[in-house]
Amino acid sequence: MVAGAALGALVGLLVAPNSGKKTRKKIKAKTRDLKEQAKHKYEEVADKVKEEYEHVSSAVSETAGHVVDKVSDEVDKYKDEIKAKSAEGAQAITEAIKNQK
Repeated sequence: MVAGAALGALVGLLVAPNSGKKTRKKIKAKTRDLKEQAKHKYEEVADKVKEEYEHVSSAVSETAGHVVDKVSDEVDKYKDEIKAKSAEGAQAITEAIKNQK
């Protein structure tokens, strides 16, 4: 879009009936204006990209935290179940040994 505007402005200046010195001044001024517009657009886009990055980064961190918590809870649950089953198995083996005597 900016390139199209620059090209249009340049063509308009070149076909206008002005002296070379006046035309060069106009081209220089228009170039300066277009540079400022491009800089402003770049800053807008950079700000939007930064904002979106921060939003996505925050969402990913939050989701990862939830996943870690859920996995940790499940691991703890299975650890407790394994401990309980191991204790039951040990108790059953102890009783079986006692009953054989």
